[in-house]
Amino acid sequence: MDQPQSSAAKTIAKDGTRRLSINAAFLRDIKDDNRELKALIDRIKPITELPQVAANHWIEIRSLLADLRDQLALHFSLEEAFGYFEEAIETAPQLSMTAVQLRGDHPRLFEEIRAIADKAQEIEADQIEKVTTFLSRLHRFQRSFETHEEAEIKLIVEAMDDDIGGGD
Repeated sequence: MDQPQSSAAKTIAKDGTRRLSINAAFLRDIKDDNRELKALIDRIKPITELPQVAANHWIEIRSLLADLRDQLALHFSLEEAFGYFEEAIETAPQLSMTAVQLRGDHPRLFEEIRAIADKAQEIEADQIEKVTTFLSRLHRFQRSFETHEEAEIKLIVEAMDDDIGGGD
């Protein structure tokens, strides 16, 4: 059975150091995904801060949350395909538990944004109490997602620092 082509390849240099090379097209996909995800989040945040503002933008919010759901599906798929979880585990075994936990967050986070996007379709803009409750749930998700992303960045930095010999 053929192995799928990896987006990242490990090589050993002549001096014995391990190097990681990344497919440029794949790296461009990740960069584009991150840019699109940030732009989407930046569009959602200001119109979901206050219930009355959200009610005035409810149709747009519904659409943006459906887009966010789809973008996060792509985002999580790219992160897992990139293999940085495995890279962290292989280069820094002490980070293994963190990597496993972060990878395990993806289904939970995706299920939550899927449920949020679905719930937005059920609420009408004039149901201000429901909008307020909904926004609390959305804000909890946003904080959880931000915490997750920060932990992933920290994991990558720690793995790379160990891999390239930070602190030497």
